[in-house]
Amino acid sequence: MKISLLSVGTEILLGDTINTNLANLGQILYSNGYILSTEITTADNENDIKNDFLKLLNENDVVITCGGIGPTEDDFTKEVIAKALNLDLVIDNEHVAWMKSRWESRGLEMPLTNIKQAEIPKGAEKLLNKNGTAPGIKLTTKNGKTIFILPGPPREFIPLVEEEVVPFLSKKFNKTKKDYEFVIFYNQAESSLSQTISKFKPKNLDIAYLASKGVIKLRFDKNSVNLNDLNLFKENLINNFKNDILSFENIQPSKVLFNKLQSKNLTISLVESITGGNLSSELIKYPGVSNFLIASNTLYTKKAKEIFLGEQANDDWVSLTTNLAQKSMSIYNTDISLAILGEAGPIPSSNYKIGEIFISIIYQGKVTELTHKLRGNRQDIVERSTNNAIWDLLKLI
Repeated sequence: MKISLLSVGTEILLGDTINTNLANLGQILYSNGYILSTEITTADNENDIKNDFLKLLNENDVVITCGGIGPTEDDFTKEVIAKALNLDLVIDNEHVAWMKSRWESRGLEMPLTNIKQAEIPKGAEKLLNKNGTAPGIKLTTKNGKTIFILPGPPREFIPLVEEEVVPFLSKKFNKTKKDYEFVIFYNQAESSLSQTISKFKPKNLDIAYLASKGVIKLRFDKNSVNLNDLNLFKENLINNFKNDILSFENIQPSKVLFNKLQSKNLTISLVESITGGNLSSELIKYPGVSNFLIASNTLYTKKAKEIFLGEQANDDWVSLTTNLAQKSMSIYNTDISLAILGEAGPIPSSNYKIGEIFISIIYQGKVTELTHKLRGNRQDIVERSTNNAIWDLLKLI
């Protein structure tokens, strides 16, 4: 059984909108025992939508579309699909009345253009959209294939996937036999990691490497080999990389740090310059972090650092970073204090080279000073600096 997604929207192709529906759909399907086989993103062009839709319909059992069913003139996904399947569109008067009542409740008159949202392909099932005015639509073709035409906004798309698509799949199709496990590595190059793992990897193990900003995610299907081979593989991973493994779960490095702070009941204060608040923003994703993250000061200019310190800032960034960490700890009295400075570029603002990063961590009365030399563009260096700070903290605590 194969499931596909057709994402409609020129804004996605232009980079104006990030296709979070793709990532969310893949995660929701996998967590419920299914795998998304194919995805195509297509522009707001009738011929492109038709051709990509028919291609996916020919190659898959289930086609899910998102986007292009709003009230404006560039919304015509539903119309194109109905025409491709030789289906007439029929106005659902009950839905028109419901939409009008929503507008009237706000003291407004519904524009006539909204009526097109109530048009349903003949023979299709209307799906209740609790978060918008465009209903979802479920179609079954003569040869038994299923089409879900869903709205594009994630707050509308995701609930319809969870409430309509997943229950349908559960009733009609067997779940996949794939069962993925993950190992998250840091401080490893993808090529050297792969070279070492290939020496002890079971022959038939379904495996993949996903590298991003210094973090490598190893994914493998534990059902692709027998249990003895799988256990031996895991033992070899630990024996070869025990000092570079962040997690045996598919979680973000910041979640690993949060879990560690929580398990050890440690408080932390931060002083960020090059990361511009990215480190603290990674931590505040998780409920309960206020028990551990006491404060974070983003000090970007030399003047800001001097105000914080109450004295002139040293041009030696190693000692300056330590001074900032010490000041933070004296103010907030936390178990851990970390300060991070560095050059992100593209034009240096100091005598240091682009990519030179300085981290000072104070923990259990000891000061640890670390220097990293990172590569990439400005955004890469900022994100890698954040990950380096997380990794350095984890190694210490």
